[in-house]
Amino acid sequence: MTINRKGHWIQFAWNGLTIQQLPGRIKLLEILFVAILLLGNMLSPSNTSAHSLYIQSSRYDVKEGKSFPLFFCYGHHIPVSDGLRAKKIKSIQIHTPTGEVRDISVRDETSLHSYLVEYENKGTYALTAQTTPGYYTIYVDKKGREHHVIKPQSKIKDKAKEIKLSLYSRQFTKSYVTCEASSTPFPANVGLPLELVPEKDLNNLKVGEDLVLQVYFNGKPFTGSGTWDATYNGFSSLAEDHYYPGKEINGDTIKMFVSNPGRWFVRYFIKVNAPPEEKEKCSQLKYTATLVFEIPNERMRQKKTSH
Repeated sequence: MTINRKGHWIQFAWNGLTIQQLPGRIKLLEILFVAILLLGNMLSPSNTSAHSLYIQSSRYDVKEGKSFPLFFCYGHHIPVSDGLRAKKIKSIQIHTPTGEVRDISVRDETSLHSYLVEYENKGTYALTAQTTPGYYTIYVDKKGREHHVIKPQSKIKDKAKEIKLSLYSRQFTKSYVTCEASSTPFPANVGLPLELVPEKDLNNLKVGEDLVLQVYFNGKPFTGSGTWDATYNGFSSLAEDHYYPGKEINGDTIKMFVSNPGRWFVRYFIKVNAPPEEKEKCSQLKYTATLVFEIPNERMRQKKTSH
């Protein structure tokens, strides 16, 4: 939106929509009309996306016996966004090099949910989390007003003239941390319902190489269609402004060129029709998988010998 106070007009612009009026002749109703159009554009089903969950570590290359925190990005901004409610987290797990899976006890709070992870053994650790499944419905009521609610469509059917979107959503997120040396074999697949499985050890991935991910759904390579995007920390401070914008693919393989060092965030989602027993509550099931990894850069300044 642009307002030119020095010229002979005032301009409102959004996605190509422009209104010009001479000074003194802009009416309040005209401004409200523009605002309503902008809001409708931003909240339309095609432009609306639910919060995404990414699990991260403060360090990705650690020493044996040390502890470092994990934390979350939840929302639309990278690398951190909104507070995450405890009831939204179904589980947080640490998959250790010994094969043990440790559950993290989730505190009853809204925060970034940071927890210390003890790295007691050499090898690759996988940090994972799942959201508590939930419903999301967009509907138009009988007076023509649009509503976005975290409810199944069965709860609002008496109020709705039209249901634009009705989803049952589940999210799964993963990140790897190397404690001194990678595990052999690399724990690429840890068994999440929807999972991005690296073709090789991410600790060996370099700038200028391709990251190849295989999509697994319920333990098997997924052969349907899905959408992926990705970005790295520092590319953009704006919401959903990704280095690799959303791209629909068919089949189980994502191939992404790693152009920069830094922390990368990869997201992939699928939508499938709801089974008969769920059709009263929603029309589609949405599954989202995310992966966070880090490519170290060369030191930019000479390292100091003391603090």
